Amino acid sequence: MHNELYMHLYINQTINQTISGPNPNQLVVVNGSQQAPLFFGLTAISDWTILDGPGPNASVVGRAQGMHFQSGHIREKWYTSMNFLFEDTRFNGSMLQVMGTTPQDDQWAILGGTGEFVAAEGIVEHKIVQILGKKYKIW
Repeated sequence: MHNELYMHLYINQTINQTISGPNPNQLVVVNGSQQAPLFFGLTAISDWTILDGPGPNASVVGRAQGMHFQSGHIREKWYTSMNFLFEDTRFNGSMLQVMGTTPQDDQWAILGGTGEFVAAEGIVEHKIVQILGKKYKIW
């Protein structure tokens, strides 16, 4: 028996504070090529908050922890592998593992999960939006 679940959530990637600032949530661990604009090979570790909506009144429901690197040599293409760790009441302690690439709008594969998401499969459809000067991945 398969259950379907649709969630509309936001990942807060704080671009302007990724390396420094009061709340960095991403760290570049490999600089890659210094050839702008692609920076082929650049690798970052992230710990982004997952929110139930955009803006200052949104609640944190979990964390997106993992890594991504610039794998496109000709065009921007970020390979991403992350665990979505849920902290909210309903899914507390459950995790989804996802991977894929990130152009502006695309899909990531759900590879599995734990807790409420044991043996999960499917896709995460995402698009990148910017709200109030912050960049979000919406899925």
